[in-house]
Parts: sequence; structure tokens; C-alpha cells
Amino acid sequence: MSLNGLYLNGASCKANCGCCRMANKICIDSSTAAALSKKEKRLEEVEPTLERLVKRVRFLQAYEPAPLVESSARDVSFVGFDQVPVYAHRFIMAGKSTVFQRMFHCDMKEKESGTVVVNDASSAVLRSMVKFCYTAEIEFTEDVSAEEMLKISHKYDIRHLKEVCEEELSKSLNGSNFCKRLKLAHMYDGKELDSAVAKFLQANFTDLYKKVSESLCRDPNLE
Repeated sequence: MSLNGLYLNGASCKANCGCCRMANKICIDSSTAAALSKKEKRLEEVEPTLERLVKRVRFLQAYEPAPLVESSARDVSFVGFDQVPVYAHRFIMAGKSTVFQRMFHCDMKEKESGTVVVNDASSAVLRSMVKFCYTAEIEFTEDVSAEEMLKISHKYDIRHLKEVCEEELSKSLNGSNFCKRLKLAHMYDGKELDSAVAKFLQANFTDLYKKVSESLCRDPNLE
């Protein structure tokens, strides 16, 4: 039995069009197959965006409800090497970071003082870290680089921020920075960044090998 290009009840397609889905005894014409393929491609393109949105929502939903009553005002400050304080709420920061969670709930000096001293970060970086914990948004600039944010996200275990930084660093890989990016991946356990560098090397091996070979040949210290 045939109906509008569909072959049912055990019938077979005589057109030999290559579009048959014989497991279901169905044949579709080429235009329908092309339309389905186009829709599947669009879904594949949208999936990463949806995945990022889901992660962002889950990140924003995470907070420590217990100290909510006593945290009606900003009750913690982060002080970097430039001595400019950045203020936040403990229950927000503890919900986004396992390190801050332990820091504010255990008998540590930060719990009593309400001050977290961060000697290896600027106030600009700390401000971006705090803002991200509230909004899941970040703008990378010269003062707030993806490298610096990767470092602080790893230090305080802010996982979604770390994912965003790795994605940003992966997008701008080139022949001049891939070594530094690989080093960053190993220093801060950046599995996604490490994978991106490996794929970059695989895709550009010939050009990179030529570049390295020419550089070595010009080195006067090598005999």
C-alpha cells in the first residue's frame, strides 16, 4: 500500500531513492528528507545554548538559606592586593562556592571578621567574581581577563564561572597562545580547556609543526 510517498504494510519502495527508513517500512521523498535534516541541524545548533541556560539557572538557584535572616545587609567583604573592599552577602557566596561555604560555617577567621583577604587578585577581579555569583554574567576586559577569572574560580571552586572562563579561553585559541592555554588547563584542572587545546593541535598539526621547525632552525643556540 502506498500513500503520498509512504510505503506501509510491508510494501517496499521501488524508486530506489535512498531515503527509505526500512526499519519502519517508510519511504520519504528527497524534499521531506532535506527539511527534516535542516530541522535536525538547527536543533543541534540550539542544544549548546539551551545547556548553557540550564547551567546558568541552576547556578543562580544555589544559595545557603540558613543565614538568610541575619544576612539582610551585606555582611562580608573581599579585599584584594589593592586594598579596595568588595562587599557581598555570605549566603549568596556560600551557595556558589564550597570553599566559601566551609569558610563561613566553620571556625575560620573569615567567619568572625567578615573579611576575606585575597592577596593574588585585584578589586576588579573580585568585583567580577561577586557580580557573577549574583547574576551569572561577566564581561571580560583587560583588567578582568579570562585567565585571572579562571584562577580565582578554581581557587574558590565556583564551578559555573570556571566553565565560562574555559569556554572563553577555548574560543580564542591560536598558534601563539595554545602553549599558555595548555599550561593554564593543567594548573587549574581545566578539563574542557585541555580538550579544546588537544582538538586545536589535532586540527592544526601541520601548520604548527612547520612553525616550530622554522623557529628551531633559526635558533643560534642549537647546533
